Amino acid sequence: MPWPFARKVSEKLSAVLASDVPRTSSSPSTRFAFKLFRELATADASNVFFSPSSIMLCLAMVQELASGETRRDMAKALEIASLTPADAQLVIDALKAAFRPRPEVTLRSANSLWCSDHAPVRPELAAKLHDIYDAEWTTLDLAAAVPRINAWVNDKTNGMIRHILDELPPLAVMVAINAVYFKGRWTIPFIRAVTQDGPFTTATGQTKQLPMMLQSAKYDYYEDKRLQAVALPYNGGMTMYVVLPAERTDGQQLQRSLTSGLWESWLAELEPMPGTVRLPRFKLDYCAPLEPALKALGMERAFDRNQAEFDGIHAGGQAVWIDRVVHRAVVEVNEEGTVAAAATMVAECQSASRPVRRLRIFQMIVNRPFFVAIRDELTGTILFMGWIGDPQ
Repeated sequence: MPWPFARKVSEKLSAVLASDVPRTSSSPSTRFAFKLFRELATADASNVFFSPSSIMLCLAMVQELASGETRRDMAKALEIASLTPADAQLVIDALKAAFRPRPEVTLRSANSLWCSDHAPVRPELAAKLHDIYDAEWTTLDLAAAVPRINAWVNDKTNGMIRHILDELPPLAVMVAINAVYFKGRWTIPFIRAVTQDGPFTTATGQTKQLPMMLQSAKYDYYEDKRLQAVALPYNGGMTMYVVLPAERTDGQQLQRSLTSGLWESWLAELEPMPGTVRLPRFKLDYCAPLEPALKALGMERAFDRNQAEFDGIHAGGQAVWIDRVVHRAVVEVNEEGTVAAAATMVAECQSASRPVRRLRIFQMIVNRPFFVAIRDELTGTILFMGWIGDPQ
């Protein structure tokens, strides 16, 4: 069975690429990604790894059920408040187009909505969510839904994420989930035979011996007095970008300064250059509640049972609000490539610098905390991003 986002993707991708938005400008999804990154990095001094595209698609689904100030607040947080409905649709289409079928890459995304049989969604909105987001729709007794939801996530992430929740709030009326799965092979694989242990200084200052992969080739590369940045391409038009702060640079300060504008400036400065990259082999499993970060981005009303407006759900006159937003992402990076998966769950409840002269041949030894992003080159969508403070 084809994945939902494969349907009509060629027409939607054509519309995205034909739009007037320059490919080098920061898209709403990129701006949202870096806003959310800064909030999550502030709360976690070690590892942060998430799928901004998964989170944005999931929240955009839920926003369709909101009204009034709640809807406007969510639109602002998602960076789509100033867009016309047609342009907002292009943003969603670009996110979906990033998951288009392509050779030599396994890249999947799926949406689902699980609704209480006591609080139905308005039929016209249900039809819209199915049409725009290709959402799988299930109406059931949510008290017994946890095993089915976890099984759905397990299936859509090829077993990388076996569960996303242990229980639902007793007053839950809807659960919205987006699941993402990516498996890609490097265009130039690292040679396993030359991988050897080397020191890595973690975010807490601890030195660990980790397997360090080695590769020499010509890369898109940039450096200045604060950092080095390199693009490591996968087959199929995907790229992992690794940004390594200089040894005397405060990593937390760099996290706070990361914006979509700074990101785009790095991309614009990348130039082909021969060099050597040492990168730790790593595997992470990151799970975090997103409510504090989303409230900080202006979505407080959506979480307030006395102020939230979700008129798209018929709850018998009772209030409906977002109770929790949970995101889990796993990633494994090795000599052959990368496997990553992410799932986002939203549960709603009701009441009862200046560049320096570049070296001719660069050397980049990633032996301390670093920033990483996995990006679709055609749409510019960031599928995964994070800060790796401890690869183990």
